[in-house]
Amino acid sequence: MIRIETVNSPKQFSEFVRFPLRIYANDSPWVPPMWSDEMKRLDPKQGPFFNHSDAQFFLARDANGNPLGRIAAIKFKIHLEIYKDRLGFFGFFECINDQDVADQLLKTAKKWLNENGLIKMRGPTSFTINEQIGLLIENFDEPPTLLTTWNPPYYQKLLETAGLVKAEDLLAREVVLSDVDPQYLSRINRIGSRNNKISIRKAEINNIENEIDILVKVYGEAWNENWGAVPISRNEFIKLVIDLKPFLLPDCTLIAEYDGIPVGICVAIPDINVAIKACNGKLGPLGLIRFMMARRRTDIIRGVVGGVLKPYRRKGIESAFSSRVLNTLIGSRYKRIEFSWMLESNYRVHRVLDSIGAQTTKRWRVYEIDL
Repeated sequence: MIRIETVNSPKQFSEFVRFPLRIYANDSPWVPPMWSDEMKRLDPKQGPFFNHSDAQFFLARDANGNPLGRIAAIKFKIHLEIYKDRLGFFGFFECINDQDVADQLLKTAKKWLNENGLIKMRGPTSFTINEQIGLLIENFDEPPTLLTTWNPPYYQKLLETAGLVKAEDLLAREVVLSDVDPQYLSRINRIGSRNNKISIRKAEINNIENEIDILVKVYGEAWNENWGAVPISRNEFIKLVIDLKPFLLPDCTLIAEYDGIPVGICVAIPDINVAIKACNGKLGPLGLIRFMMARRRTDIIRGVVGGVLKPYRRKGIESAFSSRVLNTLIGSRYKRIEFSWMLESNYRVHRVLDSIGAQTTKRWRVYEIDL
């Protein structure tokens, strides 16, 4: 017998947060979250998401009370204000390889969303499109990079058998830095430097909080025409920046200005997931030592953000960003850069990455179903 229960008590909440440990063995490519941060992020009293939206957590149990799976039903109010499409979301989906358990979890999430006035469900998103999103469906051998997801291959069958269908695919594209064509690099160097109205400056990392308004504005406006785009709240952006601040590279955390006006941002960050996995998501005294030692082994950079406001595109800013980042990384200890994630349908970005020789290395799928 499968029992679905609403997460209400502190004990249930702790079980919900730590349930993935029942799915992922130590030899899995999966990388745990930083557990103390994850507890705060999912706590309705502390998580920035709950300042503007709602979610309900559910656990599945067997007849003996053992947890079998989890899911969150998510009412993302900012999305609803923008799109007015009565769309809800599901996220934090983890499940044993049992179709009945998956069906019951998804049915419960759908019921909660429907009772809250919504008519369609999309996911997995945890919590929003600006956070972890999508179900990995290609390349299960490679570990996830920072802020991306990994899941068992059987999850795809669980969701599709339950009737969920593709809404959009998200791709990771990777460039081996030693393979970058010197002629290409020379060309983007020229393009990026010929417009004297463009200046690229390093963000003030030591005072990154002073850059928040610029970053939030450009991030919100540069992607507002993309599929499913929703601006990130200021509080959520501050939390993200503070979390990543110790790992930002000055020469890869850039702001573009055009005639002195901030019009673009570009951030590439070392993939610290290898360090998070080494300390198992815990920064106690021993965990901190493991984290710092493993961090030195990181040889991949993740291109997290790169965008330019629409009126200033095709003026050389994109080339200036590429030139600055590639010249910084080529010859450094970093061997590869992963650009992720990109919408499969964002052909403009894919044409640029094709010109660098980027290969598609991972694919995540976002699903939908009518309620």
